[in-house]
Amino acid sequence: MTISRRDFLEVSALSASGLLFTNLPAWMSAEGASVSDEKPPVSGGGRAIPETRLVLSMNQDWQFFRPQTAPPQGSQPAPATDAPPENAAWEPATLPHTVRLEPLDVSGGQNYQGVCWYRRSFSAQPEWKGRIVYLKFQGAMQVADIWINGAHKLTHYGGYIPFTVDISRDIKSDSPNTLLVRLDNSDNPEVPPGKPQNQLDFCYFGGLYRSVDLEVLDPVHITDPILADTVAGGGIFVTFPSVAAGQSTVQVQTHVANESDERRNCTVVQELIDSDGKIAARNSANVTLPPRSSHPATQTMSVHNARLWHPEDPQLYWLHTTVSQNGRVTDDQYTRIGIRSIRFEKDRGLLINGQPFFSIGANRHQDHPYVGYALPPSAHYRDAYKLREAGFTSYRSHYPQDPSFMDACDELGILAIVSNPGWQFVGDDIFKKRACQDAREMIRRDRNHPSVVIWEAALNETDNSAIAADLYRIVHEEFPGSGVYSAGDPIFKPAPGFEGWDVGYVRYQHLDPARPSWIREWGDQVDNWHDQQGRVRVARAWGEQPLLVQALAHMYSMDRIYVQETKPAGADLWAGIDAFRGYHHQPFLGAPLDLFRIPKFDYFMFQSQRPPEAHPARAGSGPMIFVANYATFHSPRMVTVFSNCEQVRLTLNANVVATQEPDSGFHIPHPPFTFKVEEFSSTRSMLFGNATVPEALSAPAGVLLAEGLIGGKVVATHLVHSPGEPKAIQLLVDTCGVDPVADDADWVRVYARVCDARGMTYPYGDDVITFSVSGEGSIVGDETIFANPVRAEAGIATALVRTTRVAGPISVRASSPGLGESEVRFESKANARRMVR
Repeated sequence: MTISRRDFLEVSALSASGLLFTNLPAWMSAEGASVSDEKPPVSGGGRAIPETRLVLSMNQDWQFFRPQTAPPQGSQPAPATDAPPENAAWEPATLPHTVRLEPLDVSGGQNYQGVCWYRRSFSAQPEWKGRIVYLKFQGAMQVADIWINGAHKLTHYGGYIPFTVDISRDIKSDSPNTLLVRLDNSDNPEVPPGKPQNQLDFCYFGGLYRSVDLEVLDPVHITDPILADTVAGGGIFVTFPSVAAGQSTVQVQTHVANESDERRNCTVVQELIDSDGKIAARNSANVTLPPRSSHPATQTMSVHNARLWHPEDPQLYWLHTTVSQNGRVTDDQYTRIGIRSIRFEKDRGLLINGQPFFSIGANRHQDHPYVGYALPPSAHYRDAYKLREAGFTSYRSHYPQDPSFMDACDELGILAIVSNPGWQFVGDDIFKKRACQDAREMIRRDRNHPSVVIWEAALNETDNSAIAADLYRIVHEEFPGSGVYSAGDPIFKPAPGFEGWDVGYVRYQHLDPARPSWIREWGDQVDNWHDQQGRVRVARAWGEQPLLVQALAHMYSMDRIYVQETKPAGADLWAGIDAFRGYHHQPFLGAPLDLFRIPKFDYFMFQSQRPPEAHPARAGSGPMIFVANYATFHSPRMVTVFSNCEQVRLTLNANVVATQEPDSGFHIPHPPFTFKVEEFSSTRSMLFGNATVPEALSAPAGVLLAEGLIGGKVVATHLVHSPGEPKAIQLLVDTCGVDPVADDADWVRVYARVCDARGMTYPYGDDVITFSVSGEGSIVGDETIFANPVRAEAGIATALVRTTRVAGPISVRASSPGLGESEVRFESKANARRMVR
């Protein structure tokens, strides 16, 4: 993550844009307003550094147009020379934006595929005169054409990789400027992933679904790593030649450009700032730049007693890079880094800072009901947080993830596998060229993230023999030196110049005898391509028995991984969150989190495998316990409890059933606990669920209590009341500790639980819930896409509540016949990001 000085100072802006959520240094204000006066970042002996690089958000004040009907699936992409009709019905839009709000289930190729348009006007400011002006698009799906003031600037192919447009010579200072963007997410075999979307195992949704920024720079500046298009260069590139407990070496390569007509003598200063605001290391170097040239400056710093980054202790530093000329600062950036070493060995797997680390992780698709790919940074963070809280320590996907998700991986201690966009397809020479360029650019974007351990240059589940040698070479060209690892599926026919990936993808016991191994996908069972039924593919609404079958199936599959004497370096579940698919009308349902990120029993099975000792990372450790049983008349009397504790004591209606250790015969870190119980209630009625048992009956009240013990002490509890008749609605705002930002695009999930009189979720509840919002928010979607009203699933209904541009209170109400009405209030915080006007 690289940011400007002002954004660094405005911590609230960082939170709003996905740049900083956790691990705030102690010297930053708790309110997120600014750096405190006590320990500000310093440079040059404490001199204040003037702002030089302007980073302005272009996310607001767009106009959007989409034709009413999309072209038929499989039709040829429309030519980029077309234009929106003169009578186009433009509508306002704020980024991230989806081409169309979609129904709850959009699998089976139902998502909009075709052309859409965005336009925006802005005025150049006087201080921009004589400076360099860039437009930076983080993601535009998937063929993008850009015009500025009528001049066509660029066609970019691919929706998962950022791109930058130099508009310095195109903007007008005396009248408004017009930016026009044409997007087309139609099937295109020349653009990775290339395969027709109705044959893909995922969907990609249209729109400007990631942010757009405008940068204003001095002619002498740090280059953009994508625009520079330089092998192993451009921007700031940080590596660690040596990492040790006593002393580590940080090497920084800064690519500086001089776009003036004069020779420039510059000084590049690197300062490493720790979490206490202290300078841990410093280096200065001089660079001479001829007119219209660029040059990399390479500097090394020794860091004594460095705080090393590790998944269980993700320590982060800020690297402050300053470029100056004759004492005048021309550019500066803050880059967040983590000092760590990684090494893969065939027999010991992954070593982080010299110590073996085995990772159980999960794959992740970035889509979400209704909004497709248009997730705000906060939603990406919440996904990462929930996966880490489940105990997952790595992630993988079929394409590069949003920058805010990568930032969350750094902060939360999630190892990242960055993947080249692709799935079971390799196209013609144009496709291959673009796949190779994607591999280069994904490395240039994400190379400074300490979470990244593998570059999956290969195209997923594809015969890569025609391009494997090129993709392997690209990884090591773009990231030269040691500690760099490519990965992919085996190549089954000879590929000249290719001897295999650095890390081989494998399945269970079939480890690669020649190199380190990683299981890229595990845990899913598919009968065949069409039926899509398997014991792990379970909707929450199907009830506790299918949910328990899913959890136990994943547990036994995971046990197969742990039983091996020599394990792979890591194994990523397919998948962590349910997701939409192109080739089948039913979503993928085999994850521990459903489409709305609500846990299934499976989630707590995985959570039980995390360490019981709390480690310094914000999430993913500590004692836990969960009873996988609803305690109803329909529930199994063989009760399964998931816990990472030494013992579990189960009590039913104040009577101790047993205190016992985990079940035997497993190899996973924390096996389950299984108990045989009597009837949950002898009344055989639902009275006990509402705490209205007549005293004369003196019947047990259906209370199931599980207590987790470590060292004989209770460290975790889970209380289950047998649910009674549904009586009310309870609302929960799913923030995961991240407050929504008032920017007209951020949204947060609000869960409405159908509850009995005790507040227990009624697991069979399928009531229709109607949501309403007052204050500074609105509901995303309406009845036309089944978003509001919405039918509860397994007792929970979900609404997306979007903020306005005004910070303030938001009140959400939910109502349903027979359940009454409930209300929850929360507040959005001010958006501190500066906007282009």
